[in-house]
Amino acid sequence: MEGWKIQRDRTKCEEPGCPLPAAEEYFAVLEVPECVRRDLCAMCFHRIDKSAADAPIFWKCRRRVDGQKGPVLDLVALRMLFDRLAEVDDDKARGLRYFVALLLLRKRLLKMVDAMNEEQERADLVVIDPKVEGMAPVALFAPALDEERLANLETELMDALAAGDEEPEVEAAAEGEGGEG
Repeated sequence: MEGWKIQRDRTKCEEPGCPLPAAEEYFAVLEVPECVRRDLCAMCFHRIDKSAADAPIFWKCRRRVDGQKGPVLDLVALRMLFDRLAEVDDDKARGLRYFVALLLLRKRLLKMVDAMNEEQERADLVVIDPKVEGMAPVALFAPALDEERLANLETELMDALAAGDEEPEVEAAAEGEGGEG
């Protein structure tokens, strides 16, 4: 499990006049296999994105406007994505839904519950939304992850979130705004 711990790169951007320290929006880039997160301003991110052989794993972050430090996840969009992915019947969407559920669990928008039937017993995770009265527990199964799927996970999340803005049907790929919380 230690191999999955994301370390934060504490070095500062060396570009003169880099707006990162005061930027309202910025990009967090995950470098694999080292599992190191680097925060970049938009200009630095686009320079790296264009020069990289493979698309980087990244997510867009926003600073809180109330003066608190730290990035903000778009929890409403993630919760809506969790529901939309239930309507898509393929392995890619089910796997993405599992990862969205993990994010929502961490932010306490979903809650783990005990299994009540045979399917839930087989599941890796059983969740409910504590704010939805009488919600039936949702059984989720962890997806198989190979290097390719892991590398494309962020793109899948971003595409799925973007698809929710355009049409009600999700193509099971997603791009997400937000950052760590």
